[in-house]
Amino acid sequence: MNNGWLLVGIAAAASALMTVAVYPSPFFAMLQLSLTSLPLFLVGLAFGSVFGLASAAAAFVALSLALGLDIAAYHVAMTGLPACLLVWQAERSRSDPTVLMLTMVAYACVMIALAALFFSGQPGGMQGAIAAELQETLKALKDFAEQSGQAPLPMDELDAVLEQLASVFPAFAAAGWMMTTAVSAGVAQLLLRRFGRAALPTPDIADLKPARWFTIGLAAVLVVSYLPDGIGFAGRNMVPVVLLLFLFSGLGVIHTLARRSASGGLWLGGTYALLVVFSWAAAAVVVLVGMLDVVFDFRRRAGPPPPDDE
Repeated sequence: MNNGWLLVGIAAAASALMTVAVYPSPFFAMLQLSLTSLPLFLVGLAFGSVFGLASAAAAFVALSLALGLDIAAYHVAMTGLPACLLVWQAERSRSDPTVLMLTMVAYACVMIALAALFFSGQPGGMQGAIAAELQETLKALKDFAEQSGQAPLPMDELDAVLEQLASVFPAFAAAGWMMTTAVSAGVAQLLLRRFGRAALPTPDIADLKPARWFTIGLAAVLVVSYLPDGIGFAGRNMVPVVLLLFLFSGLGVIHTLARRSASGGLWLGGTYALLVVFSWAAAAVVVLVGMLDVVFDFRRRAGPPPPDDE
């Protein structure tokens, strides 16, 4: 037990430092910032949600005292709270992948809604605030290019790109957060299994299957996306987040069918290669598979796995 509380302090310190310490290389900085929840998952998945919550709380206190409430609140919202929530959900559902994915989708949508509410009093709402921030970033890049004697930036073209980016930025940010959080949780679970410290079973993507009622949630988000002003903007950015559940459900179907095939590894390798090469087009097909599976239940129709896989 004492070792558990010692690791709480270590995890809190590591997560807090990873939030503020930035490497000179942008690649390593992004990698580091995307793994800030890894220490919290290591403690939570090994010792339980109470220890994970203690680690998140300790990181919040440390960041508050060192750098102020703004950074501490950011860490809580993007790292501490979701990590603790996912560990708690894993405990109560025995690592049901559908429950865990639904939790991340719901959390991301709530964050988008809260951000829209927070910026509702500003000109242009959340979209206007994002566009203004992107313009400031573009201006800084322009000034840097001029001072360093580099070729001038094509401002007219970049303005059009930034306007389009501002319209989908919350969706991209939420999807990126979901992916990095899932990777952090997965890496933590793999490490704990490797050293025999995993307290919970590992989620199986083949078991990820949303209930039919979730299509009602998707329909509701689509309706909201057609509303005007900030509400519609938030709804439009929630749609890709909700579709991520069907993307992973479609991958679950493919994993299930691959296990029933003698060339399953080839099918899985080809699927992920297509996702990397053709990205949006391939992802749309996988999303469609996930949606159709809710109605037709491809996994049940595929029959039981071969005897050798049992």
